[in-house]
Amino acid sequence: MNNSAHLWHRGAFGFRLSAGVVCLSVLLVSVGGCASLRKKFVRQKKKAAQEEEFIPVLDPTDYAPAVVSAEERYAYHYSLWKVWYRDLVENIEHKKSDKKQKYLLGQVVVQLEEMGKRLGEEKRKELNVFIGEWEAIRAFYEKPAPMRSASSLKRKIEASAQKIRQQFNPDAVRDFLIH
Repeated sequence: MNNSAHLWHRGAFGFRLSAGVVCLSVLLVSVGGCASLRKKFVRQKKKAAQEEEFIPVLDPTDYAPAVVSAEERYAYHYSLWKVWYRDLVENIEHKKSDKKQKYLLGQVVVQLEEMGKRLGEEKRKELNVFIGEWEAIRAFYEKPAPMRSASSLKRKIEASAQKIRQQFNPDAVRDFLIH
């Protein structure tokens, strides 16, 4: 019984060995093929170098410049102002770095100035008052952080933003836009 088990094991091993030899020989024949190994893996020169023909554009297409109305530009800068304002308030609430808050405050002022460029003289003067308020808030950051009150700063920002939203939303200034 012990002898028969040993023969069975030897038979399985022999089968595996012979299967491996067959697979290896098939692999060698397929890799070798008709050409030598060196010829199979050496880069061949291109047989026919095709030249690409240059086809000139005879009628170039001229596109008209994009026409964006004053209302669309103003609404765009107004929406950017709202985004920068929200980010600023969020940064103040979460006590983020002063550098980030100063940057956001600068972007708020930039968007207000861009809004002002599209307004008539009278409305621009009104907006300049609010820009002055935001510049004063920016000057507030010159104080050391422990000397500033975050809640007071946030109240000033929110009060100014509320007035801007009421008086300078795109619907409220539609009649004052420069075309």
